[in-house]
Amino acid sequence: MHRRRALTGYSLMLAAVLALASCGGSEDATPRSTSETASGAETADQPASSPEDAEPLKVTMSADVAMRSDRRLEVTGSTNLPDDAQLLIAIKRAASGARWQERAQVQGGQFQAGPLGFGSGVPDGDYRVRVQLSEASVQPVAVRRRIGDKGEQLTGKLVKEAPHGLGQIAVYTRAFSIGSELRHSEKEEGVRYPQG
Repeated sequence: MHRRRALTGYSLMLAAVLALASCGGSEDATPRSTSETASGAETADQPASSPEDAEPLKVTMSADVAMRSDRRLEVTGSTNLPDDAQLLIAIKRAASGARWQERAQVQGGQFQAGPLGFGSGVPDGDYRVRVQLSEASVQPVAVRRRIGDKGEQLTGKLVKEAPHGLGQIAVYTRAFSIGSELRHSEKEEGVRYPQG
């Protein structure tokens, strides 16, 4: 009986000491911020941008289309976007509106997609290739650090507002024709299909 009372007394005293210690104003008792938790990894609610990356990125892109022996198309291009940036590459036929697209990633300033087109190949006619940087919300964290959480660090003539208020994206377009040979338009942004 005495032993049980002694244990209860010790338990109450220990609880009181712990309660007083937690009320103390020492620096060690302050809660850690979410950025300091676990292994210091970035949390989902923390913005990906940092002050060091505040320099604007003037986007450059170019793309070429090549015809394969099976009359399907391959797109290759270059850009100054960071590695692992997610792109959507599409080819659209002017006459019918037929469209083929493929997702690609930037690696070492280069990207590629294809083969694109019907299984039997693409017919002669006028086409347009479109290369679009996807919205920042679907980009890897390292890419968002460079372009901003809403693409706000992107600049230049290729930068456009994304639909639905999702920030800024970059879009490159170029017209080309397939006839006796594949011909690219000299103009890039804003070209129109030849009438005729």
